[in-house]
Amino acid sequence: MTGVGLVTRRELSAQVRTKSFRIGTVIMVVLAFAAAAVPGLIVRSDSKPDEATKIAVVGELAGQLGDLEGYEVVPADSVEAAEEAVGAESVEAAVVPSEEAPMGFEIVAKERAPSGLISALTLSPTVRLLEPEAINSVIRYFAAVVFSVLFFMLVMMYGQVAAQNAVVEKQTRVIEILLATVPARTLLAGKILSNAILAFATVAAMVVAFGLGLVVGGGWSALVDSMGLPGVADVDPLGLLGGSLAWFLVFFVVAFVMFSALMVGSAATVSRLEEVGSVLSPTMIVVMVPYFLVIFFNDNKTVIEWLSYIPFSSPIAMPLRLIAGTAAWWEPVLALVILLLTTVGAIWLGGKLYENSILRTGARVKFGEALKTAA
Repeated sequence: MTGVGLVTRRELSAQVRTKSFRIGTVIMVVLAFAAAAVPGLIVRSDSKPDEATKIAVVGELAGQLGDLEGYEVVPADSVEAAEEAVGAESVEAAVVPSEEAPMGFEIVAKERAPSGLISALTLSPTVRLLEPEAINSVIRYFAAVVFSVLFFMLVMMYGQVAAQNAVVEKQTRVIEILLATVPARTLLAGKILSNAILAFATVAAMVVAFGLGLVVGGGWSALVDSMGLPGVADVDPLGLLGGSLAWFLVFFVVAFVMFSALMVGSAATVSRLEEVGSVLSPTMIVVMVPYFLVIFFNDNKTVIEWLSYIPFSSPIAMPLRLIAGTAAWWEPVLALVILLLTTVGAIWLGGKLYENSILRTGARVKFGEALKTAA
């Protein structure tokens, strides 16, 4: 265990000092912050909370729209007068009668209509559902995209870094010095553990940045208002996503170890960086397919249920079922056990490939040969 700790500290120190890691991490954290803060700030700048938005209204419409919340109705004698007021910017927009419009009136604005005015003037029928969803479909889709993108992006990013580092050590013969000090499996374990720590820290930093962005941008309601999502602003995101996010982090760490073992082991079979992409292709496909399936079938209970037990997709699908409230308490535990068993097999496979290939330079070592021979 001491050897694994030494290798882990060495890998962490080496990666943290690289410019690409620092720049990439900062960009992802800033993007997470901006995704939460910027939409809310835009809504707040457009809403002008201290004064009502002035709109010119023609004829009988003025009486009908006089109690429009958040807007000050300015009567206009004619359509031309209302348009002149809009052009002179004395009002933000005008509501004028129109025989061609389905509702009998239209909005006139100089560049764009004030935020919320269109929805305020739109009549929506009352909807009564016999079997209402446990959560809003928009929240479910949003969660599917966030979980999928985080999982796919970080596995690809840190998994490929670990794989490329293994090939660089093989090319430069540094691996021969390292293996004279620690066993191959210990070296592999340290590489995987260090990358898992970095990936987990990146996820945590992005979550914190997103939370800070919500605070700066005006909170969850400001964010969903900017996206035009009715019925979502009243949802407590922490209460809804808290438990599923914790499960996602647990699943993510285990799955990351599984994919990293496969990627580093596969990369050890080649001796040039140009060949890394070809040997990682099977693993990348296994990561990408669940990514698209969960997004496309996020509202299909049967497909998501099956995906929640498949080790390659359970880190995304199971937290999504927990958000929707369609998973019993024992189901994430069972899915995690299946994932752990699969990860053990992946570690054995990756370790075998790494141990039997890392010292063999020249032509690519075939997987079957690497699994049979000893280095």
